[in-house]
Amino acid sequence: MDALLKKGEVQIAFICSAPYVKNRERFGVELLVAPTVGGSPLYHSFIIVYKDSPVKTLFELKGKVFAFTDPGSNTGKLYPTYLLKGMGSTPERFFKRFLYSYSHNKSVEMVAKKIVDGAAIESIVYEYMLKTGSPYTKQTRIIKRSPPFGIPPVVVTRNIDPELRKKVKDALLIMHKTAKGKALLSAMMIEGFTEVPDANYDSIREMERDIVDSSRVAGKIKDNKIVYFGVIPRDNPRIMYEKYQPLLDYLATKTPYKYELVLKKNYEDTVNALGSGETAVALFGPLTYLEAHAKYGAVSILKSKGADGTTSYMSVIITKKDSPVRTLADLKGKNIAFASSKSTSGNLIPRYLLASAGIHLNELSGYANFDYHDSVVKAVLKGQYTAGAVRDSVAKKYMKLGLTVIAESESIPTGPLVAGPGTPYAVIENIKKALLELDPKDVQGQNVLKRLDEDFKNGFTEATDKDYGGIRSQINAVPQTCGIGCHPKLKL
Repeated sequence: MDALLKKGEVQIAFICSAPYVKNRERFGVELLVAPTVGGSPLYHSFIIVYKDSPVKTLFELKGKVFAFTDPGSNTGKLYPTYLLKGMGSTPERFFKRFLYSYSHNKSVEMVAKKIVDGAAIESIVYEYMLKTGSPYTKQTRIIKRSPPFGIPPVVVTRNIDPELRKKVKDALLIMHKTAKGKALLSAMMIEGFTEVPDANYDSIREMERDIVDSSRVAGKIKDNKIVYFGVIPRDNPRIMYEKYQPLLDYLATKTPYKYELVLKKNYEDTVNALGSGETAVALFGPLTYLEAHAKYGAVSILKSKGADGTTSYMSVIITKKDSPVRTLADLKGKNIAFASSKSTSGNLIPRYLLASAGIHLNELSGYANFDYHDSVVKAVLKGQYTAGAVRDSVAKKYMKLGLTVIAESESIPTGPLVAGPGTPYAVIENIKKALLELDPKDVQGQNVLKRLDEDFKNGFTEATDKDYGGIRSQINAVPQTCGIGCHPKLKL
């Protein structure tokens, strides 16, 4: 959202308090209104633990497992980090391990289920869960309440049309006076909107200023003990965490390091994080690996054995069973849903298939890229798109709902585990050894691998750059097979 506001692609947004403070300084977003809860435009951060935990203070959580909500959250990350700074520490040094739940509700649930020892959450969400009888809040206890902060506001960009700004502001300020407005507000757990001064957010600015220097140092030190592990975003963050955290927990027991999962907004940011050293290793698809290799010199070290043990998968074009479309040629004049623009099986290879069949994008009635493969399937099932392009394992999950495959690609090598250009050799070798020992036939291996994407269910095997030579040639050929410039021009 920050990037969209900066570019002006979004002009009005409901954002967290900490991003508001940063974005106001960086590119001048402005306060429009703020919600009220309990008659106040202020809220708090709560530090919670399990109800029967002996822990009574934040200091007693030292060496424990802790859940933050989101790296950009005020109540779920900034405030507890500020408290640790006051103790002369950082999250990396203070906790045994920490993770991001990407949901205040999820953090409460994780404490209640004893998945983590403590968490930082937003007061509004916690109080709403109490009010609605959530069983998870009954299993938790608050050990620290923050001072009041300015509540997450509605903001606008500086270049928004003044008349539009006024209309939106006026509509929000009277929203609580209509039945429809009250219903919408209730669904958002707020009472209404009000005008607030920017000074409401000064305490957040003070926390930011106080920890910025120590944060920079912590980011540089890392003590060579924390390995930041990236994964391309095939699913929403919560699902990604549930899939991949068990793998990182396994690696932590088999190597001398701790691991933190790093999830980025898109494929490109995940590649750049590896190149910049923000992550040490990452699980990529073939295209994202080839891009990271060409751009940063990243190295493939392992690859998954695939859903059927063949170290390969396919891209498929799907339609509904009752669709008259039966071949690629039938797609002329129809619309198609693709996965992310940087997806091998969901975008690049399908475009190669279309180009090879003599179909260019300008001969379609329309097309769109979706963030996730599952979203492509759902768009086809809903009849929003005639056809969709996804990896075969995703299509397989939904076949019983009325899908059929009209085209499939040649075998595509499974995506590799990739090491960044500055990743120490010892880190690479420790990770390789641990992952090669993962056996899907034993209990420990099954418990880790069954949570991952389908391609990883059979474990890992060695990989080299030569494994991706064929796909590199195929991708490089797309612009040439097109001839009229409608396909992405990549040279890998």
